[in-house]
Amino acid sequence: MAEKLNVGLIVTLSGRWPRELPVRRHKEYTAWARENLSDMNLVMPEQVLTTPQEVDQAISDMRREQVDAVVMVYGAFTGDDIAASIVQKMNVPLILWAPYELPYEREERLWANALCAMTMNAAALGRLGYPCHTVYGSKEDERAAKKVISLLKGYAVKKAMSRMTLGLFGYRPTNYYVSTFDETVIRRTFGITMNATELKTVFDDMAALPEEEVKADMEKVSAAWDISRLPEGHLENHSRLYLALKNRVKTDGYDFGIIKCWPEMGAAHTQPCAVLGRLLDDGLSIGCEGDVDAGITQVLEMLLSENNAPFITDMIDINEDENTMTFWHCGNAAPSLHNPKYHPELCNHPLVGQGSAFWTALKPGCVTIARLHNYHGQYKLVLMKGEALDRDRVTRGCMTRVKMTAPVRRTTERLIEEEIPHHYVLVWDDIYDAMKQTAALLNIPVIEL
Repeated sequence: MAEKLNVGLIVTLSGRWPRELPVRRHKEYTAWARENLSDMNLVMPEQVLTTPQEVDQAISDMRREQVDAVVMVYGAFTGDDIAASIVQKMNVPLILWAPYELPYEREERLWANALCAMTMNAAALGRLGYPCHTVYGSKEDERAAKKVISLLKGYAVKKAMSRMTLGLFGYRPTNYYVSTFDETVIRRTFGITMNATELKTVFDDMAALPEEEVKADMEKVSAAWDISRLPEGHLENHSRLYLALKNRVKTDGYDFGIIKCWPEMGAAHTQPCAVLGRLLDDGLSIGCEGDVDAGITQVLEMLLSENNAPFITDMIDINEDENTMTFWHCGNAAPSLHNPKYHPELCNHPLVGQGSAFWTALKPGCVTIARLHNYHGQYKLVLMKGEALDRDRVTRGCMTRVKMTAPVRRTTERLIEEEIPHHYVLVWDDIYDAMKQTAALLNIPVIEL
């Protein structure tokens, strides 16, 4: 992510409670944050917050550092005033985190009462009209720690997407109604800005490239893949398009892109499937077939999986006996997804020719499958998961067979019932819960399959 999330972490108590436990928790939870939130900018007061003056100073410091979200750890029981001050004066998301109580002893006093305080504070914030997040459990409890990290990662993704510019290279392919989009709904939901570059500009960029750059990339590609079945001239077009898109994205200030990959590009013998796969391994997402919603899904998966390359694909078949779905696309899978066991090739487009595409089986492993879809002005997110199997391809192009968690026939029927378009996005990572959490932060309903 280009810009980190700024996170405030405070430890609190009301003044009449003993300070020994809160001071210890302050030391332990700030150390936990430094270790587990190292990819975020942390703003953490040096002491436990108790008095209004201490709280006001911490709020002033966090506002100066433009904190995006605050985690409030209960050192001990805390009244409603601190949480209310944070949300009213800062207007940022607040995560209330109540660690477990110390072991009870009959003649000892209650040392924290954190769960009670969190329950009270959350109810008070609700009355004031300020929603918050609640987490119950000590940092050693993976459920609690994971929830805090997931919430903050979701806010980091939300912040990153709101600062992105999407570049449209052309519009949509002929008769692809599901690739239409609503720019205002995208801006309202994700904060993404959209601009456009004509395909002619890309073709002009390809023609203007220095010959030595093109030759160097052609040699690189020839050394990496079997190109024996690639028609004459297609390798040069491949390298020219690869270099031109990388340059154009930078020149026009795009964070990611969507391209109308046919029919014009095919007519110029530069169908871009393999180019898009290579760009993904460079960390640059350019979605195919003008499918903006699939492209946004791809970017979301990249952000949540720490830049793993996703795969925009069709679901073409199911096998009820194996409970598998077969996912296939023309040849756009990133090289990092290829299964070397089955001899990946760089060939012509598998259906219409006129370009470059990878023909390969994809690697085995856990996959999260998703699709964002604008349905009558409201985005929804479909989520599925499974295990990609170690299987060879059975037709031209890129292919993987996934053993699904849910029954495949009912899943397929639900996808059709929910009117979900035909492109899905696979990523080789278990980000199912993180996708679900991020969708909630964006107010996007989730269809879990």
